Amino acid sequence: VWEKFGHNMIRVTDPVTGTDLAYNFGVFNFQQENFYWNFVQGRMLYALDVWPPGRTIDAYAAMGRSVRIQELALTPGQAWTLARGLALNAQPDQRDYRYEYYRDNCSTRVRDALNVALGGELEHQLAHIPTSSTFRSRTAELTADRPLIYFGLMLLLGPSTDQRLTAWEESFVPMDFARYLAPLTNPAAGDSVPLVAAQAFQAASGGLASPGRPPSRLLKWFLLAGLVLGGALVWLGSTVGAGGARGPFLVLGALWAFLSGLAGLVMVYLWAFTDHAVAYRNENLLQASILGLVMFGLFTLWARRGGAVPRGLGALAVTAALLSVAGLGMKFVPGPAQENWVVLAFFLPANLGLALGATRALRRPAITTGRTEVLP
Repeated sequence: VWEKFGHNMIRVTDPVTGTDLAYNFGVFNFQQENFYWNFVQGRMLYALDVWPPGRTIDAYAAMGRSVRIQELALTPGQAWTLARGLALNAQPDQRDYRYEYYRDNCSTRVRDALNVALGGELEHQLAHIPTSSTFRSRTAELTADRPLIYFGLMLLLGPSTDQRLTAWEESFVPMDFARYLAPLTNPAAGDSVPLVAAQAFQAASGGLASPGRPPSRLLKWFLLAGLVLGGALVWLGSTVGAGGARGPFLVLGALWAFLSGLAGLVMVYLWAFTDHAVAYRNENLLQASILGLVMFGLFTLWARRGGAVPRGLGALAVTAALLSVAGLGMKFVPGPAQENWVVLAFFLPANLGLALGATRALRRPAITTGRTEVLP
């Protein structure tokens, strides 16, 4: 998945000493202590490492990834500042840093190192260029060809990822950073001297090139999936209400309640107990409610005991549906809005379907024989 977002390195070549080094800020180690726990908590440690450029470029090309090389027109003083800063940063006591997906990653570290060498000129030029992108929109564009990954990220990202970015901020994507560097100048070398003296590009051979914007069909497909799921829950609940078998409704309803409740629990955990700030204050909690886990418990109880549908199940399903509708209503309240239409398109009809299905299942009639009441 991370390959979709590209990668950046700084290559420093010194013809006097004969050194040729690639400084790579994107190194992490699965074997480091508490790696997976730190990943869950949003406290991942990445490191700066020094790699041989030739073999690195060949390896990336062999993986089917495109490679762009931009030669920078720096003054001798700027080049020295950059090379010295990178060498110091690569020392064992300086190489580690706290990784953050959007604001402190392999691309922003390259951007910041270059900005220091340019005396802040890079930020001065890029921070004043507005874009139409957000952290969410760029994430969506780069994962659109993997619908489940795309949907999962759209579900988990909170409203902080919906703010418009400047070119400086959008440079968290290496391909965007390369695009923004191309037209810039280096005033220290001369008012009209381009910062990028030369470029070389090798196209991807393995289909890993960056995709375009998410096709509109993704929203339509998730809406269709939500309608199918919701419709199935209504129909199966109606068959129970008419005295039919409870098994299909019980299985599908329990599965949906469990999955949506689990998603809600994950979102609560990310907000309350981790450093994943991009997941805070997530409106999608109104769609994937933790009430689903309580409903799953009632479905399980119903499966074991049989008989009539537990009345609490219907009340919880209706409450979850009302929360989902409230999430839709928030789209029409003035003020900043979270971009979650694709989540609404799937969850709203599914939640309404479970509520209607459970309500209709509660109407299951009892069959009375003498003094004995028999529930089919």
